[in-house]
Amino acid sequence: MRTLVHFCRFLIGVDAPHSQVTNDELSELVAHAKYADMVVEIGCYEGKTSVELAGSTTGTVYSVDTFPAGRLGICYGELIAKLHRRRRKARNLRLVKADSAEAARAFDGVLDMLFIDADHSYEGVRRDWERWFPKVRLGGVVALHDCKQAASSQGRKGSMEFYEKDIGSMSTVEEIASVGSLVVLRKL
Repeated sequence: MRTLVHFCRFLIGVDAPHSQVTNDELSELVAHAKYADMVVEIGCYEGKTSVELAGSTTGTVYSVDTFPAGRLGICYGELIAKLHRRRRKARNLRLVKADSAEAARAFDGVLDMLFIDADHSYEGVRRDWERWFPKVRLGGVVALHDCKQAASSQGRKGSMEFYEKDIGSMSTVEEIASVGSLVVLRKL
């Protein structure tokens, strides 16, 4: 019921799209997307971050999400994301309704920026990394959400384990920024 109420409030302009990315984290993402020609975001939710990324670049932003339906068979997050995109005139934003694996198989471009913020389990982040990291150009940026414990963190997540166990031992990336729970890496 809360989701339906939020959707109605969004329709009449009382609520903004929800996001799990803080304002400081969003500012960091927008700064890195500014000069990107091709951005992929894994995990759209209600499109707040997607639309902000699209508004910060003249390039194309692809936001991938399964947009799962709720009890009434409706995905309010998808509807909010589509309406928010239309209201903000984000013509360079493509909402891709697919799981990460399906989207990665179909995607043949070279990425300037990748933002992973979907399945926060260790295996889920690892799979997203394996599918999408090879598509990032040398010198490109990869941002990972919920990798560090922050005031906004809701407990320990597999994405934190992936960051701690795997990222630290990789010679193919260097950490260039960290804000809240967000980590930004450059591909070497």
